[in-house]
Amino acid sequence: MNNSRLSRLFDDNRFLRRISVLIAVMMWGYVVIFVNNEHTTTIHDVPINMQYRRNAYQSLGLDVIEMDIVTVDVSVTGPRSVTGDLTADDIIVYPTITGIDGAGTYRFMLTSDKTSNVANFVINSYSKDSVTVRLDRLVTKEFPVEVDISSVVVASEYMAERPSTNPATIEITGPEYKINTISRVVAATISTETLSQTSVLSSEMHLYDENGNEVDDKLLTKNVSEVDITIPIMKEVTLPLKVEYVNVPSGFDTSLLKQTMSAANIRLSVPAGSASSFTDIVAGYIDLATLKTDEKYTFDLKLPQGCRSLDELHQITVTISGNNLVERVVNVSEIKVINDADNAIQVMTKNIGNVTVFGEKSAVDALSASSIIAQIDAATLTAAQGQQSVEVDFLIPSTDKAYVKGVYTVTIKK
Repeated sequence: MNNSRLSRLFDDNRFLRRISVLIAVMMWGYVVIFVNNEHTTTIHDVPINMQYRRNAYQSLGLDVIEMDIVTVDVSVTGPRSVTGDLTADDIIVYPTITGIDGAGTYRFMLTSDKTSNVANFVINSYSKDSVTVRLDRLVTKEFPVEVDISSVVVASEYMAERPSTNPATIEITGPEYKINTISRVVAATISTETLSQTSVLSSEMHLYDENGNEVDDKLLTKNVSEVDITIPIMKEVTLPLKVEYVNVPSGFDTSLLKQTMSAANIRLSVPAGSASSFTDIVAGYIDLATLKTDEKYTFDLKLPQGCRSLDELHQITVTISGNNLVERVVNVSEIKVINDADNAIQVMTKNIGNVTVFGEKSAVDALSASSIIAQIDAATLTAAQGQQSVEVDFLIPSTDKAYVKGVYTVTIKK
């Protein structure tokens, strides 16, 4: 029964074809594994290692700047069980570096070593047998940043002051030959908006050689990625100049003092955002206690921060006219004490001599000795008991067109 079935199977052509294929595959596998085990394959994108023998060029102070290729495909042969597992990490490809005498472009032949613990494979060839390398010294140089704001429009009635950059300088690192071609670094605004107030704008950096041609920044690195440009937007204002007074006696009318100034106004460039807050410029102060008429007082102008004189005006002179103003020396005997509730103050001085009165001629001429009062404010005295010298204030109740010049003292006792 079994023999009969087997006989029928072998008489079936389809069965025989299947058996033949199976036997052929088994025989091919045997040959591949046990008879012909050698296998050739390609490992792709193996890096060219320029660091492997770097002492050959670094000893000359050189670095790799450019390479025409950075990887190669490597053909290897070995047992199929080995080559099937090989990767780019199992091979190191590097140039045979010879004949270097300085910066320049060189062509080096490629060679290789095995890095794998598995050594039973052979390196046959590379997709490229050489690499072209540019060697040069890497240097770093600092450049001032210039500004180009030609794309910016300033609103009418405003003006742009000199822009500034942050940072003001940049460092560029690259091959010496390329760094040496850079003459200028320019930060150019890219905004086209119309400005009416101080603004900080982003920019694009451009490198130029001495002929004004732009330098390609390939192979170059900068210590900052961008530069901000601050553009101060200013407005022109014309402000009156003033000279004011200090030590003005109570009640004295300073309008009697006629000023003659070398300049009455000044044109300023002021920050646009605060232009409305400026009303005048005080050039300086004259002390009425030491006032001298018909003499020049000179003042250096101290402008508010951020402002600039458009007239290049930095100093003015002022004269107080002596016309109809006179001085007169008098003796003052009216000495009064105020704020002395306990009557604790005793004035020892009976008369203050040689007191200078200054003012309008008619007012000064009309004064009598009793028209001027010397006053001591007891509330301001802090000295201990006993006799002491104190300053007095002067009052001229009959007029606001005269005052006492100078400092005078009397002796009191507590």
